[in-house]
Amino acid sequence: MQIRAFVHAIKGLISFHIALNVVVVLFITGASYYHTPLEGGKDTFVYLGHLFLLQTTVAGFMYLLTLYKWVFRIAFSALFLFFCSFSFFAYTQDISVTPGLIQAVFETAPDIAIDLITLPFLGFLFVAILVLLFFIKWHNRLSSRKGVALFTLISIGCIALFFITEMKRLNTLKSRLPYNVFNGIEDYYGAPKFRLNTMLPKVTKQTDSLTIIFILGETVRADHLGINGYDRNTTPLLEEQQVISFSKVYTSNTYTASSLPQIVTDKTLDVDKESYTSIYSLANAAGYETTWIGNQTLESSFASIVETNKNVLLVDKYKSEYSFNKELDEVMLPVLDSVLKTSHSQLITLHMMGSHWYYENRYREDFRKYTPVITSKYIPSVTKQEMINSYDNTILYLDYFLNEVIESAKKNETPTAVFYVSDHGESLGENGQFLHAGEAKEQTNPAMLLWFSDSFKDRFEEQTKNISEARNKRLTTNIVYEYLREIATIKRQ
Repeated sequence: MQIRAFVHAIKGLISFHIALNVVVVLFITGASYYHTPLEGGKDTFVYLGHLFLLQTTVAGFMYLLTLYKWVFRIAFSALFLFFCSFSFFAYTQDISVTPGLIQAVFETAPDIAIDLITLPFLGFLFVAILVLLFFIKWHNRLSSRKGVALFTLISIGCIALFFITEMKRLNTLKSRLPYNVFNGIEDYYGAPKFRLNTMLPKVTKQTDSLTIIFILGETVRADHLGINGYDRNTTPLLEEQQVISFSKVYTSNTYTASSLPQIVTDKTLDVDKESYTSIYSLANAAGYETTWIGNQTLESSFASIVETNKNVLLVDKYKSEYSFNKELDEVMLPVLDSVLKTSHSQLITLHMMGSHWYYENRYREDFRKYTPVITSKYIPSVTKQEMINSYDNTILYLDYFLNEVIESAKKNETPTAVFYVSDHGESLGENGQFLHAGEAKEQTNPAMLLWFSDSFKDRFEEQTKNISEARNKRLTTNIVYEYLREIATIKRQ
């Protein structure tokens, strides 16, 4: 009888929490899954399970906020509306919550930020406020102290589940609302992990008329380029250009946060120092105009390096690789053309989304040559061949993109070098492994390409000869920094 009476006493409390969690799914956590491509019942089941896991951990924190009426009225209400503000843009524009977005929220001038306050946004918040008021009234009628010991224990278990999940697989939950907001704020305020030299050596360059277009690719492995002997002709346009391809470049850094800082500084794969010199700081000191044009959001691991450029131009900067409506890399091409006209002595960097997962978001439909392609983000539901087909279509798009850059370089008035390197490779099902951030050999062999204009080859014969002769050598990505210095003719005074 006591158990029955207890259950009857907490029945209203249970109904309240179930309803509250459903509302939070609809207004907040569900926004992280709204744009996820799914194919079939298995995909749907898996992602519903992921959402259930996420909401279970959120429910643990939510319960603690309902223990006291004023905490619920003030703290929960403020957090609910705060997260709704982010989820609206996740629902409507597939915007990702990143440190860059947090920076925009915290630092954007009020007169610019007010442009985001549209009638649909206000309508969404108005409905959220009405729902919130309903739950506040409901909460006032409850005796939230009944069963507090049992529910607190369950709540602690739900919260522990968050940390256990993150320990087993980082960013499983932190990359989703509402946790990604806290994660973005933490990264925004976190000190840069990469310490840069502030005292630079005195340097000079041997010419005042030279353009270097440096392209940082993403997730492109060398052995899937037709120009390197791949059995599919994935680089038909580049094979018509006089491109030097380095098929034997290796790296032990198989994710962007570690590979990019190493590539664009004097950090080497095998030796650690207290601080490092950015190639852009060196180029600035030598008199180059440095410009970063990026289609990736800036991560805390390399943001400080990027900011050593004199100009930083980010396209589609509020959508990360998690977005399913991310702009294609070609949006950088008009920006490149405009920057090329600004100086006769410059180092321009293009940071691509490249072949980053989800592959079907990385190229135009007219480049879908190899089929069938992937139709789901849930990897176990797609075949290895579908993965390879979609990936190879991204390489066809890369071929187009690099060809467009080279054609722009041909029109440039100054001697010009185009230098492409991917940050790392990618696993496509070999030994059951997919994507990157591992140690598989397919992930450690990134693509690297170089193209020189005729005027560059005529004027800088030594650099052209030295680099061309190394095309078949086994190299590491340490060479990128050295080649950039050599191409830029940067010498110590």
